[in-house]
Amino acid sequence: NAERTGDYDRMDDLQIKYDEMQKEMRALRGKDLFGQDAHELCLVPDVVVPHKFKVPDFEKYKGSTCPKAHLIMYARKMSTQTSNDKLLIHYFQDSLTGAALRWYMDLDRANVSSFNDLASAFIRQYNYNSYLAPDRDELRALTQNERESFKEYAQRWRELAAQIRPPIEEKELCKLFLHTLSPFFYEKMVGVVSRSFTEMVEMGMCLEEGVRQGRLTREK
Repeated sequence: NAERTGDYDRMDDLQIKYDEMQKEMRALRGKDLFGQDAHELCLVPDVVVPHKFKVPDFEKYKGSTCPKAHLIMYARKMSTQTSNDKLLIHYFQDSLTGAALRWYMDLDRANVSSFNDLASAFIRQYNYNSYLAPDRDELRALTQNERESFKEYAQRWRELAAQIRPPIEEKELCKLFLHTLSPFFYEKMVGVVSRSFTEMVEMGMCLEEGVRQGRLTREK
């Protein structure tokens, strides 16, 4: 009987230890290794995601381009949720990468109570990029690489031109692009009045195709 009583006592001890472990597990639930509540780790807790909402594919911001342009892109991608500040703040991290994402992770939730707060902080952090944007001199200095097709060069040139503020008007855009072309393209396109940059690209591609087919001769 004494032996049986001892077994019961040990079982009681195990039950007590088990109960204590359960209490500790419940206390730890929702906490990370640093002892912070998951709620405290969120920049905006209690985000309500609408039914059937699908996160758009964002172009990732690295911290080296115009922040205003990125905000515009983000707002347009999230145009169906512009009244949901918490959702806008929460998913903004999905549009960032590298140093920009680390900046977001370091934000103090006490300073971000609205998407406007987040946008303002983002602009302050990366506004210097606006002053580092390319200018017309950089556009004039570009040239087509030896193994680059006319279309590839035009796309590269146009992407750089798109970063200039204020935006360049179409007429000036065509003129600037024309003066970066090699003599072969320049001589054949200078007398043609192009109404758009797209027309210039199409004409350049036709000339390039003519060379490939042997109908036009291009000196190297």
